Amino acid sequence: MRSLLVSALLMLGAAVPLAGLATAQETEMQPLEPLTIDFETQGCGRFKQEAYYRTEFQFVNVCRGEASLIMVVTDNDGLGRERIPVEKQVTANGLRFTGTSDRNIQYGIDNQTLTILFPGQQPYREQVTKVSFTPLANPKSTDPAPKPMSMAAVTGTVVYRQRIALPPNAVVKVRLQDVSRADAPAILLDEQIIPTNGKQVPFAFTLNYDPNQIKPNHAYAVSAQILIDGNLRWISTTRNSVITNGNPTSNVTVMVNQVRAGN
Repeated sequence: MRSLLVSALLMLGAAVPLAGLATAQETEMQPLEPLTIDFETQGCGRFKQEAYYRTEFQFVNVCRGEASLIMVVTDNDGLGRERIPVEKQVTANGLRFTGTSDRNIQYGIDNQTLTILFPGQQPYREQVTKVSFTPLANPKSTDPAPKPMSMAAVTGTVVYRQRIALPPNAVVKVRLQDVSRADAPAILLDEQIIPTNGKQVPFAFTLNYDPNQIKPNHAYAVSAQILIDGNLRWISTTRNSVITNGNPTSNVTVMVNQVRAGN
């Protein structure tokens, strides 16, 4: 995939003298490291690495930044580089990292696929060809082996009452979160992004979670949004409780309400 920076400069090339682009190219286009580096071991620079992925056209490093995990996506020619704050999720396919750039471009990667969702466009996907994770430093030989994950899921549909058709570029975003603490942000357990591609409600979803991580005294809920051209147009406004306290894990109906113009 040609990098966004390269594409933008090519579009501007006919109207702007090359000399006028020199500064921008030097500051934005040059890779932080030479192309001869080993991205699998050096892609995070001075930061520690969480994971490394190689796709058809990208090097993807997940780095442990000062405040959060940072995904660094580098074109295989080294000319384009994106940095995105990401969250780590446990899914049925193993670990998954997801985040949104400051240009509202959504990224997600797991052991199988890199997905990039540009506003108003169909998802772009690349196959992951190599994966490696950084082992814990100085592991203790007496530490017990990690237990294999036994995943469970919350399933249901996203609906709304109004007889309004969605455009083909609408995107449904569904989240499973721990909402136990009113004085703290909700904790994300899983997220599913559903391109509508011209389909209409209801939209089926499956949100995975590890039952071993569920605390009986915690509250969990599913929320949903519908975005058009990256702008919020529908949102759930009531809590859809799941998993604990006798709440369901299947046939969950999440009602979304239209966002009023100007909100």
